Amino acid sequence: MPSVVNRLFEVILFTFGNFGEALDENIKFKNIFLKKKRGYFLLFFSSLLAIILIFIYFLSSSPEKSQPLKTQESPSPPPPPPPSPPLPPDRVLSGNIARGNTLSSVLRSQNLPPALVETICKTLKPMVNLRKVKPGDSFEVRLTPGGELRSFYYQTSPIDIYQITVQPSGEWHSQKKEVPVEKYWARISGEISSSLFETMEGLQEQDQLVLDFAGIFAWEIDFHSDPQPGDRFQIVVEKYYTGETFVRYGRILYASYQSGTKILQAIYFQGSATYGSYYTAKGESLQKAFLRSPLQFTRISSGYSKSRRHPILGGFRPHYGVDYAAPEGSPVWAIADGTVTFCGWKSGYGKQVIIKHAKGYQSMYGHLSRFASGIRKGKTVRQKQLIGYVGSTGLSTGSHLDFRLLHNKVFRNPLREISPRAASLRKDQLAEFNQVKDPLLLWMNDPSPGKYRPIASLTSKDLEQPGNRQ
Repeated sequence: MPSVVNRLFEVILFTFGNFGEALDENIKFKNIFLKKKRGYFLLFFSSLLAIILIFIYFLSSSPEKSQPLKTQESPSPPPPPPPSPPLPPDRVLSGNIARGNTLSSVLRSQNLPPALVETICKTLKPMVNLRKVKPGDSFEVRLTPGGELRSFYYQTSPIDIYQITVQPSGEWHSQKKEVPVEKYWARISGEISSSLFETMEGLQEQDQLVLDFAGIFAWEIDFHSDPQPGDRFQIVVEKYYTGETFVRYGRILYASYQSGTKILQAIYFQGSATYGSYYTAKGESLQKAFLRSPLQFTRISSGYSKSRRHPILGGFRPHYGVDYAAPEGSPVWAIADGTVTFCGWKSGYGKQVIIKHAKGYQSMYGHLSRFASGIRKGKTVRQKQLIGYVGSTGLSTGSHLDFRLLHNKVFRNPLREISPRAASLRKDQLAEFNQVKDPLLLWMNDPSPGKYRPIASLTSKDLEQPGNRQ
C-alpha cells in the first residue's frame, strides 16, 4: 500500500511540474489565466482531487488487497444428558456358625428363600462336608437389588475358602479359592516349670505342637510322669502362614529334650522310604516295639500289683495292669503293630480291645467309652493308630483306661517291660541323612536372634499334596 501512495504522489508532482513548465514558457498566458480565469484553476484542482480520491477508493477495494478470512464457527455441542440415577447397592449378609447350628439353619435365619438356601447347600456339598461344620465358620451372601444371588463365600479356615459365583448367563460356578501360603522353619525353645502344655502356651504355641512333640519321644518319655521342672526342650518345626495369619504346623524336623544330664535328640528322615521316622544324631531309630504309654498326658491312678484292694468288689486282688486316669473321650492308641483279636464287651472290663503283636505279646485296653471307626476283630493296626476312647464302662469307679500287657500269655508290668528298638539307618543311608541333619543343627545353634527362616512360597492347593500333609 505505501508503494501505491508514493507512485500517486510522483504522478501529482509530475503533472504539476509539467503544468509549471508550460506556464513558464508562456508567461503571458499565465498572467491572463491568473488574472481572468482563476475559476478554471479551482475547477481543475477540484476535479483532480476527485480523481485521486476515486483512485484511492478503487485501490483499497482491489482484490489484490488481502482480506481477513472469516472462519465459520462450529456449532456448540448439545448439553450432556442428565446423569442416570445410581443403581441400588447389593445386599450383603454375613455371619458365623454358632454351636449347634448348621449352615442351612443359619442361612434360613437370614430370611433367604428356602429354594435359594437349598441350592447353595447342594452346590457346596461336593466340596464341603456340611455335616461337620464347626462353630466359628464364616459366610457371606451377596444379593442383587432384585434379590438374586450374585456370590456366596464359606470359610472354614484361613486357607479353606469356598466360593459360589453366578455368571451373567445365570450359570452357577463353584470352586475352592487358591490362597498364597508361605512356608517357614521356626525354632522354639523353653524350660518346663510345671508342665509341657503350660510352657508351650506361654510361648504362644498351640496344643497340636505339644502333642506332636510328645509323640516323637513316646518310646522314651512318659509325659504324664517323667517331666521335671527345669527340663529343657528345643524344636525346629515347619509353620505355614497366609499373610500374617498362622495356618497350621507342618512336620517337626528336629526335637531335643534335656532332663538333668540326659539329652534326647530326634531328627526326621525319610529318604527313599515310604514313611519317614525319627532318628538320633547317629542314625539310631527312636521308635521301639512298644510305646511307653497308650495315651497322652494322664496320671496313673493305679499301678501294676499282685495284691490291691478292689474299689468295687472289695478285698485284695491282683491288678495285672496300669490304670491311666484321663477325661472321658481321650484317644487311646495301639502300643505296637498287630491284629485285633477281640473288640466288644467283656464282663468287668466293659468295652475292650485286645491286640496280638509279634513275638508272643498281647495288649488289652479296657473300660472304653467307644471304639474307633473301623476297629473290629481281624483288623490290622499300626503302632500309635487310634483304636478307641477312654470311658468308664464295666466295673469302674471313674473315667480311666485299664491297660494290660501279656507275653506268652503271662501278664507283665507295662512300666518295666524293656522294648527293643527298631532298625537303625544303614551305612549307605548315613550320607543322605547327614545332608538333612547338618543344616538343621547349624541353624538350631545359630546365635542370631531370628526365629523364622523362609523356605518356600506355596498355595493352599500345594498343602493338599501328600508331601505337605502332616
